[in-house]
Amino acid sequence: MTKLIGKRAALKERKLPRSKRGYQKILLITFWFLFISTFWFMFQAYQRTAYVNNKLNILNNNIQEKTKDSTTNSLISQDATVSFAEHFAQIYLKVEPDQNARMEREQQLVKMLASNLAVQELEGTADINANRTVTSINPYKVKVLNKSQAFITLLVSYNIEKPNVEPQEITQLLNLTIGTDGTNFNVIEQPYLLPAPAEAKLEKVENSMESKPELTNVEVKRQANDFLKQFFTSYGKATLEEMKYLMNSPESLNGFADFTGLEKTKIYEAQAKGHYVVKTIAVFKDKATHADMRYSFTLYISKKDGKFYVNKLTHTLN
Repeated sequence: MTKLIGKRAALKERKLPRSKRGYQKILLITFWFLFISTFWFMFQAYQRTAYVNNKLNILNNNIQEKTKDSTTNSLISQDATVSFAEHFAQIYLKVEPDQNARMEREQQLVKMLASNLAVQELEGTADINANRTVTSINPYKVKVLNKSQAFITLLVSYNIEKPNVEPQEITQLLNLTIGTDGTNFNVIEQPYLLPAPAEAKLEKVENSMESKPELTNVEVKRQANDFLKQFFTSYGKATLEEMKYLMNSPESLNGFADFTGLEKTKIYEAQAKGHYVVKTIAVFKDKATHADMRYSFTLYISKKDGKFYVNKLTHTLN
């Protein structure tokens, strides 16, 4: 009995006063209030930031679109810019020792340069001892900088002739910065020459399905090959109207060449049943020259009601 009374007394001592329990409750409520409030304000800030960013992106896209339209529709993006560059190159590259010829060239260049860009800032011609004659000028690269400026690169070739020296043919890249006021053009910075690009050493396009297994059904393969011969015979001489019966998007050589055979033909099963992919090189003989022409083809064919049909044709083995 004494022990029981002692335990009850100890429990009473361990119980927190009512005031302390109320204080803890207030702290707990305050903590959750602050936590939820902080989370709410963070969410609102995120929403507002996302909204502002979206508006800025839309505004930026609109500005870019308007700038693009303005540039696309401006004179600087037209063929006239390249024509001006080619005309300037013809005059700029032609150099002669004759004093009168050099003065005439200088007068022509002045008309084509920016008003504050003097010919003397481009080059000095006092000691010219050779003829430089242009043989070809071709556009190489065009970069529109903005609605009034473009950077033009031309592939140019010219001959250098000196007394008692074998003529030398040189090919280079001529780089020009062209400006326009909306009506006329000027070269607005010093032109400069760079070496012509070296010859590329690339490999031809190969059959992209080379590693995949070919069609094994002998009978279907025979029928497909018969169809291909019929198809390419028609492709060489038939009209577009007639080709509608053999292919989805009609095209043909319209009679200027005759089909003579197929090379490297490979037929593969497609994913859909009754559909096949053909990789082949068709040989045509040009009627005018009798030259053999080899054309690469990929054909997507299918068989329906016992007949093959070309659903898609591309001029590549890739």
